[in-house]
Amino acid sequence: MYNKTSKSILAAHINFLFTICSLCLLSSAHGQLKTDYSAINRKVDAFIIKEMKEKQVPGISVAVMKGGKIIYLKAFGYSNLEHKVPVKVNTVFSIMSITKSFTAIAVMMLVERGKISLDDSIHQHLAGLLDAWNGITIRQLLNHTSGIPGFSTQDKVYCPLGKQFREYLRGDAWKEVACLPLLFPSGEQWSYGDTGFYLLGMVIEKIAGVKYEDFVQDNIFLPLKMTNSRLISYTDIIPNRAEGYNLTNGKYFLASRFELDEFSNAGIVSTAIDMSQMHFAFTSEKLLKKSTWNLMWAKTVLKNDSTTNYGFGFGSTPFQGKKRIGHYGGGGLGFASGLTHFPEEELTVVVLSNVNQVEGNIGTLSNTIASYYF
Repeated sequence: MYNKTSKSILAAHINFLFTICSLCLLSSAHGQLKTDYSAINRKVDAFIIKEMKEKQVPGISVAVMKGGKIIYLKAFGYSNLEHKVPVKVNTVFSIMSITKSFTAIAVMMLVERGKISLDDSIHQHLAGLLDAWNGITIRQLLNHTSGIPGFSTQDKVYCPLGKQFREYLRGDAWKEVACLPLLFPSGEQWSYGDTGFYLLGMVIEKIAGVKYEDFVQDNIFLPLKMTNSRLISYTDIIPNRAEGYNLTNGKYFLASRFELDEFSNAGIVSTAIDMSQMHFAFTSEKLLKKSTWNLMWAKTVLKNDSTTNYGFGFGSTPFQGKKRIGHYGGGGLGFASGLTHFPEEELTVVVLSNVNQVEGNIGTLSNTIASYYF
């Protein structure tokens, strides 16, 4: 039988446990309060709707991930204007030049596996290239310092093959600029273009012994559970695919569809949900070592010791004083996309749209959405 002292001690213990439990509940409630983004999300809704109206964006899909959890996932407008099909969170968009980020990851996987070196000449891995490109390295293709003209950035100046779009085979597109001189000696300047990343896709296929799309599928999409991502095809039936539009003088037009070899430079299609999974690639070693990510995100140093805000397949321009990693808005053939990641905030934002180019750059739109969650 308990005496009065024992009962007092027991009561004290019970009161102590009750206090601890109460504090835990309050702490939990406080934590839930801190992660309640409903008010912020409503502001983001209003911002997106306003931007779509002002910039005449037909459809848009947005995903925001913070600390490994999706805190915002919404779709607005139409994926097809003719049939008034609403955009959904699983609508498939062309991500255009953000494809370059995936290509850079694939190359760095081969580097980590010892299959290739950043300072290898591209002639070591690909036959039939121009003698003028001799000595250009994998590194210089990755950071856009090769001096090779971009086949999709020239002002309608193409070599003969460039006018035969429908006859392209894998490995042909780079020949559009084969008759043009280098823009500058390799390593001396920076010039963004598609040709270098197209060549990197060819290198991946040569070294890995499989098609580019199969390598990316097995080594990136599957580990990240990006189940609705793939390489573009204009003849395959792709469920939930958005139609792409050009906006000219305030009027929408269907974007041209020709079987140009959209490849490792701009050929991936995906959804906002899938693209948000890149957050786990950025914040872990699921795909690449941390040291490799740091190398990819470092500024490029030119031969005159000046630097650019572009590494390997990713830009690193700060936003509102915060460290930012991502890709300048990919745009073309009726689509524009943005991917931005703020490592110190553990924040990733994806914006996919079906208009050729959002006025003011979709990268700015992505960054502004991110700023609501700082």
